[in-house]
Amino acid sequence: MVFLVVGIITLSDYGINVDEPIHFIRGQAYLNFFLTGRKEYPQDELTQDRVSNWKIQQYNTSYFLEKDSGHPPLNGILAALSNKIFYEKLGILGDLESYHFFEIFVSSILIFLLYVMVKNEYGNFVGFVAALSLGLHPLFLGESHFNIKDPVLASFFAFTIYFFYLGIKKESARHILISSLFAALAFGTKFNAVFLPFVILPYILVRYGNILIRKGIRVLREIPKRFFLLLVLYPMVVLAVHYISRPYLWADPIGRLLEIFSYYKYIGTGVFSDSRFLIGGWNTYPAVFIAVSTPLVILFYFTIGIGECIFRIRREKSKFSALLLFWLLVPIVRVSWPGTFIYSGVRQIMEYVPAMAAISGLGALRTRGLLKKFNIKTPFASLVILLSFIPLIITLMKFHPNESVFMNSLIGGLRGAVEKKLPGAGGTMGNVYLQGVWWLNKNAEENARFGLPVGLLSNIPRQFLRPDIEMGPYFSGMKRDGEYMMEMISVNFPPPRYNFQYLDRFLNPVYQVEVDGVSLLKVWKNDKEHTKPGFLEEIEQKNFKITGGKKEGYLYIELENPAFLTKLEIDHGKENCLEEGSGDIKYSPDGQSEIHAPDNLFGFQGPYAKSLQTETHFVYFFPAVKTKWIHFIPADINLCLLNWKNIDISSLKNLRQ
Repeated sequence: MVFLVVGIITLSDYGINVDEPIHFIRGQAYLNFFLTGRKEYPQDELTQDRVSNWKIQQYNTSYFLEKDSGHPPLNGILAALSNKIFYEKLGILGDLESYHFFEIFVSSILIFLLYVMVKNEYGNFVGFVAALSLGLHPLFLGESHFNIKDPVLASFFAFTIYFFYLGIKKESARHILISSLFAALAFGTKFNAVFLPFVILPYILVRYGNILIRKGIRVLREIPKRFFLLLVLYPMVVLAVHYISRPYLWADPIGRLLEIFSYYKYIGTGVFSDSRFLIGGWNTYPAVFIAVSTPLVILFYFTIGIGECIFRIRREKSKFSALLLFWLLVPIVRVSWPGTFIYSGVRQIMEYVPAMAAISGLGALRTRGLLKKFNIKTPFASLVILLSFIPLIITLMKFHPNESVFMNSLIGGLRGAVEKKLPGAGGTMGNVYLQGVWWLNKNAEENARFGLPVGLLSNIPRQFLRPDIEMGPYFSGMKRDGEYMMEMISVNFPPPRYNFQYLDRFLNPVYQVEVDGVSLLKVWKNDKEHTKPGFLEEIEQKNFKITGGKKEGYLYIELENPAFLTKLEIDHGKENCLEEGSGDIKYSPDGQSEIHAPDNLFGFQGPYAKSLQTETHFVYFFPAVKTKWIHFIPADINLCLLNWKNIDISSLKNLRQ
């Protein structure tokens, strides 16, 4: 209850996840279809006093019947229903907050479930520590406010496991049927649910292994027939609910389901790009990230709890501790297996967190037992353990509302993780944009213009911004029109694009969101006043050598002396050639090493850059990088710019760094 109340109170402190807009839009479209039977929104509904920003006629049910793909929509539909009730009908929550209420509500129910299931097995103290560990886990706490997929999946995943466990323990067909419904909700949220059998089936083997060895196949005669029927019905329930809740499948159920599985195969397989984490083909990144992103107090009890679980497996008739271990390991192993891939931390396998929290509760129980050996009475030992969470609570209050970027002292905190270039460190998934918007609303001049250099404009819902602030792709680059630009920052994001590199290299930020000494977001004003010394005055390079052309299929430019390049312009012919095409640009800062330029040949570098391009004039901007030579390698040798007639190169006049 505390988690839910605090969560509701703080809902407005969190922004929107970059993945959420499409889920909200699609959820609204399908909800409208299920409630009214119509594929388009009624026009009068879109003109009501309170109508969701994500209810868009252009993206109605008709659109998604043809172009739905990726993750399932059931969680989006449920979030849209929450929006319809609490925002559109009752008006007691804001537009975005009403979607996020669904997420925080489901997450709160998970904490209560974890308390109940662990309490029933090991007592109130263990259940309370487990619930506390889950509610205070920074990843779960933060993302339960703005992540439409992973905390919701973790909740449905947990309910599926527990009700199946109850069905076995109580020999209750009703509980197994309930488990199948939660499995359907999990599968309808994210296809991670297909790994549930790898948790449940090994647990069954551990629990009934001795009986199977003693009785063999004869044991099947002792199992009520209704359970065999349920095992057949279980996957049918899951698939039926998924089919009903995703109208996109109706036109071609098998083909489109296979298409969605292909999507998951694409995003879940591959070679992890950072070789530091690869050992014999296995990817240790998930385990490392979990180790350094879990608060030490939880990690301490969890480590002891692992031993406690292993110790209890032989003694427990229910083998509940074995279930916890399978629940923990399966999500982690499946993204560590050779050939699998995960990115941006471990939010995508958040279903491991409740199991970790439950095991931490067992670790706390064992710790209390050890304290008692030092003549510390049980009530005081329990109090000491509970008080050990207070420093974590204080830290999370300092991080708020950016709890999900927490890193522990094993890696030197968030600053240490960034310095060590841990992939995903500092990633906010767009939540931090809202904090930049708050600054803009308070400090930007009237009728200011604002844009994002890399992120999508859908990451900034219009209702967040002051009405007079114009939002759009306003990046003017070296023209310096005075627009405000904002971008979130983490290891590996933003990608090495000119738009961002220009802002970060040329300009002093006017505002930063910092946590633990690390910038999570920067806001710049692109004008002369905020340009760094040495980055304002340009000169034209005179001494350079050009080789290559259409005949050779490449263009190579070598400067007499290295310079900090800002712009390259090529006048070229347009007869019998391709005006645009793909290709690589490489440059060397010293004449020996080579670096790939941030954008490809015709990558979008902003409206100003695009305005300078013509059918006979090519322009490419560089973010003042030290350059000795430039090598253009077009994918097609028939590209017009290879018919060069004149080349101009600009660089900074006074930069010496």
